[in-house]
Amino acid sequence: MNSISVEELTQAAAFATEAARQSAHAAGTFYTYSEGQRIIRVYPDGRKMEAIYGESGKVNEIPYSEA
Repeated sequence: MNSISVEELTQAAAFATEAARQSAHAAGTFYTYSEGQRIIRVYPDGRKMEAIYGESGKVNEIPYSEA
């Protein structure tokens, strides 16, 4: 079995992440990432929205603010 360095693994993860983002946007949908306790959705048009899940599981979105 071949071993992989931490640097190679980090590069592979970055490549896969960017490919997934591009694929989501090409499909016309958002990609999601977390920032602390916040869930951020990035849409193909560049909008960033914070996704907030209610107790019922319903998702509400509010405009993302870095503050």
